[in-house]
Amino acid sequence: MSKVKGKSKKSSSGKSSGGRVAFRGGLSEMMKRAHRIQTKLEELKEEMKDETWTADAAGGKIKATISGEKELTSIEIDKELVNPEDIETLQDAVVSAVNAAIKLADEKLNAATEEVTQGMKIPGLF
Repeated sequence: MSKVKGKSKKSSSGKSSGGRVAFRGGLSEMMKRAHRIQTKLEELKEEMKDETWTADAAGGKIKATISGEKELTSIEIDKELVNPEDIETLQDAVVSAVNAAIKLADEKLNAATEEVTQGMKIPGLF
């Protein structure tokens, strides 16, 4: 005698049936929503290109500005920090300012993206 194992299916009101996941509104509604989100994200990306964010280091004596395209657009260094005898301190402060500006840009871009996607995490957007 051999035993046959059957698959149990959830009722039509359940979330799945035979390993498939049912979406509210169906697949076509999900695709429409994805298309709307994609369109809004493209618009957002275009708008954000013109944005810039500035962060500072060394008590505001170094300022780094990053664009919405995550490019360093300017760096300002106070003359007081320029000391040929201690170039390492200047280098460290520049790195700190640039990293702070990148982090600020990431935070702003992520917040704007999250608003459009309503919290849905979509890798590789920005």
